[in-house]
Amino acid sequence: MLRAHKDVAMDGTRDRNIFGAFALMISDDIVRASSSRAPEDGPAASALALLAHKPGLSIRMLAVGVGLSHAGTVRLVDRLGAEGLIERREHSTDGRTRSLYLTSVGKVASDEVLAARDQVIAEGLSILSPEELKILCDIAERVLRDRLENLEHSYRICRLCCYDGCTNCPIDAELYERGVDREKSDGA
Repeated sequence: MLRAHKDVAMDGTRDRNIFGAFALMISDDIVRASSSRAPEDGPAASALALLAHKPGLSIRMLAVGVGLSHAGTVRLVDRLGAEGLIERREHSTDGRTRSLYLTSVGKVASDEVLAARDQVIAEGLSILSPEELKILCDIAERVLRDRLENLEHSYRICRLCCYDGCTNCPIDAELYERGVDREKSDGA
């Protein structure tokens, strides 16, 4: 049932509830849309997007990013590899580790996942004026930078990011300020 907007005094609990509902709604929509473009439900969409973001990740770092166990990630990589979406290559410095890369077919699939994600976000925020969107993004950037734990956490946060569209990534900037360069990290 729709309710008319009521002009009531805001309190912290209500504000957090509203924000929580907003965040969950957008998050659920993102997961649903991106998964619809992935070869399977679950973390496949995140794996494809994350490998587009950071080619050469190890299975260990991919597992951190997509929230699976090592064994679960190996099985995911096997399935995505069998579908011709990703490939394993020798690691540049560690012979025991394999680096993961998207194939050309995997890049197309990743682009579709990220386009679906972007469309959901654009539609979800379309009610905001450009000025409101800028304010929301400034606030989100502050929260992201403050809540970032470490390099591994950065992969979890950015698992469905379109890295090409984030030319001034607040996560990369925060890591850099902390003395960590994600671009130079091999993720092994």
